[in-house]
Amino acid sequence: MATFSLVNYSLRTNKSIQRSLVFEGARSLKTGLKLSRIGYIGFGSLWFTDFLTAHKTLGIREMFSMEMDKIGFARAKFNRPFHTIDVRHGSCSELLPKFLASPEGKARPWLLWLDYDKGLDEEIVDDLRRVVEDAPENSILVVTANCKLGRPNGRATRLKSLLGGVVPDELSTDQCQDDKIADTLLAILTDFLTSSAAAVARPGGFLPAFRIAYQDGTPMITFGGILPSKQNAEAAKKIVGSRAWTGIVSRPIALPPLTLREAAILQAQLPRKRPLRKTDIRALGFDLETEHVRSFEKFYRYYPFFAQVSV
Repeated sequence: MATFSLVNYSLRTNKSIQRSLVFEGARSLKTGLKLSRIGYIGFGSLWFTDFLTAHKTLGIREMFSMEMDKIGFARAKFNRPFHTIDVRHGSCSELLPKFLASPEGKARPWLLWLDYDKGLDEEIVDDLRRVVEDAPENSILVVTANCKLGRPNGRATRLKSLLGGVVPDELSTDQCQDDKIADTLLAILTDFLTSSAAAVARPGGFLPAFRIAYQDGTPMITFGGILPSKQNAEAAKKIVGSRAWTGIVSRPIALPPLTLREAAILQAQLPRKRPLRKTDIRALGFDLETEHVRSFEKFYRYYPFFAQVSV
């Protein structure tokens, strides 16, 4: 069953925070590099949440959405929020290479967010390689996938078969355990994109710019960067290397569902110089795990407030 039948992708707390971090980074690159003509490519599904954000916060008009499911395609065409969204039926591996090779695809840089609902496989690896090879200069690539990759003791071998020489020979089973696999995948996949750009001698190379782990029922990773023109490479490095850059986070986004009251009371304690402690939370009248408190402190500016509205 297609995942759009199971999950409303616009109503997930940690996903929403991740989305805000990515788009804030994309805004910095768009402004700093003067990418006024950039378009958007992704998987709009039925809700087009990222497309709405791309249009409303980045001013992007030209957008291209891919939907493989037959019913999902019909519903996506019906639900697209703007007439400038070109919705096409087919898989990413089928549609994206043709689009990037077309005059339309070559006409502008693209913000591509390949937001997969599965773990790393041969198809995803091929998609990434083709984007690095064919995307116009100054395109921004963001990729999301889950961390499912078989049993821990077989993950190193599986990664080697998928990604080849960028996977260290000394990659250990310990580095592939469930509590470490997100960091391992983020590091190796970043190396894969960098290596792929070098292999085709892209003048500006590939600049890593996104590295985010988050919980969404299952552990998820978001990674990627920019394929700058040679002229923009140094400017892009300064933007990504600044203290204000939001696309690279050291702590996984792992917030539990909070009630509106809990979130509002926590938010009212911030920002503060001293970290919140469990005793502080208990004094407020409820309790949370320490890791959840730390996560809220770090990401509270992006915390979404969902509410049911009766009409």
